[in-house]
Amino acid sequence: MGVMWLQFIAILLFLPHQSREQEINFTLPEQLALFLDRIGDVHRLQAISIVNSRDSISPDYLDGLHQQLRANASMHFQLLPQMTATDVDVHVCFSALQDEDTLYVVFARHSRDPVIQLQAKRARGRRYSKTLFLLKEHESLPVLGEFFKLLWQLQFRSALVVTAQRWAYQMDPYPKMKIKRMKEVSSYDLEEIFPKPNRKNFNGYELHLAVQLDIPNSFWSRDPRNQQLRLDGAGGKIINELMAKLNVTLKVHPLLVNGSRWLNMPAIIDLIASNRMELSPHLCDTLQASTEVDYSYPVRLASRCFMIPLDNQISRTLYVLLPFQWSVWLSVLLILLVLHFFGVRWLVPDSQLWALIGVPGWRLSRSHHHSVLNTVTCYLVLFGVCLIYQLYSTKLTSFLTVTLSHKLPSSLDEILRLPFPILALPLDVELIVGTFGHAEEFRRMFSVTDAQTFATRRINMDTGYIYPISSFRWFFYSVQQRYLKTKRFYFSSLCHGTFAAQFQLRIDSHFKDPLHRFALHVQEAGLLLVWMKESYQSARLGGYIQEFTSAEEFLDDIRPLAFNLLAPAFSLFMCGLLVSLVVFLVEIRPPSCARRSSRNSSSH
Repeated sequence: MGVMWLQFIAILLFLPHQSREQEINFTLPEQLALFLDRIGDVHRLQAISIVNSRDSISPDYLDGLHQQLRANASMHFQLLPQMTATDVDVHVCFSALQDEDTLYVVFARHSRDPVIQLQAKRARGRRYSKTLFLLKEHESLPVLGEFFKLLWQLQFRSALVVTAQRWAYQMDPYPKMKIKRMKEVSSYDLEEIFPKPNRKNFNGYELHLAVQLDIPNSFWSRDPRNQQLRLDGAGGKIINELMAKLNVTLKVHPLLVNGSRWLNMPAIIDLIASNRMELSPHLCDTLQASTEVDYSYPVRLASRCFMIPLDNQISRTLYVLLPFQWSVWLSVLLILLVLHFFGVRWLVPDSQLWALIGVPGWRLSRSHHHSVLNTVTCYLVLFGVCLIYQLYSTKLTSFLTVTLSHKLPSSLDEILRLPFPILALPLDVELIVGTFGHAEEFRRMFSVTDAQTFATRRINMDTGYIYPISSFRWFFYSVQQRYLKTKRFYFSSLCHGTFAAQFQLRIDSHFKDPLHRFALHVQEAGLLLVWMKESYQSARLGGYIQEFTSAEEFLDDIRPLAFNLLAPAFSLFMCGLLVSLVVFLVEIRPPSCARRSSRNSSSH
């Protein structure tokens, strides 16, 4: 009898403790239906989706739950859209059917049930919605810790987890992951029973950023105050300002892929998709979107054109012929021939036109018997010759003060005829050929390379290649040659496509909405150009780019002065000396020749 009393007392003592441990009770479908009804009513939810895996819940319980949700008109979800799915229906996408005001109920056997990943796949775009995970088995705290870590990686930010239909848990990821066991759920405000998916203050949340070089968008530099690595570049400025506004602590780490520090976008996408990185700080043109990550709003839109070596200078030895076109030169020569054969030798032989003009070998006669018509004609021709000479000398002088060049290639056919190969990445090859066609011609010009070689040669302005480049990046690169008298590259007018410069994020990331709003603010305020100019100085001081001041900086080695460099100047000197000698000999021809020519003219 005493033993029975002791057992009864022990039960009485144990019951209050058990009631405190049993924070929630969903053993009956009516209890769960009532809880869901209260949640839907308080949050004004528009739909409910119930997902279960095999053996995670009995069919009778599931049928009873549906019956209770539609039991009477007072139930919130009675006339609202309802959907039941299993892990067989893998092609259903919730975001195409429901808005974000939806309650998701997921029945799973345990924390490693494949239905969790299935729910994440089908709830893409809705993972931040209120989600109730009902685990059939009770899990230990270490296992629950791993489960909540998985939920955070999958961005189920507004999740409530119930194990064995009795114990409820929440998570608080800011600033570090904490699991909160909810005791006496009935005492909680239903507005707070699901964590809020979005916050304005992240409470010092640590964000680790793996950074690769993508000048001018992203690179790292040293903070002069503490010598710590900091994110820099036009895209880096956006991330820095946004994270400062959200109260996020940035941890910057250089990332090497196959020994290269230059941007490797497939590797970045793989890191985000495998949940090893939350956010990519690389503001990169999205040439081919990946379905494994999300993207921010476009910070800018730009076409991709060609960066072509500027090799169209005209040799200065031809400047003497450039003041007039070839048709003008031929016309002047024809006029001179007509004047000589029909004017000087036949019509007005005594006009002494060539002597007045100063042609070598012709002398003025001392005879004063000239007709007025011959004199007027002679001086009119002389005036025309002087006019042509002044026009020629003026244009030649102006040409010598500048560097003349041929017309820049602008059409597709002209670019295809250039002697330079096109250095490009494999994706650029597909885009260019897909846009312009001419596959055979382009493939003969393409020189496909890796990301590091492409980036270093383009930023160093290697004049041996043509490079695909966006208009925004060209604006940055061209600043390097602003002090050069003769530019090395020009930006072609032949472009293709319109590509968005975007950041890459984890699917349904908690940074997505703040980044969307901040990107719109940056675009509307025109801050990107301001930050790009600031990043130019940082990149120059960091040694990522160089500012060319003379053509010698493009040469691998500077040749010292040698005697063979004097050969062109000496040849030009000898040519001028020979011409002067011929003119001198003509001027001092013997008097007998002059008398003979005068007799011939008098006999006529």
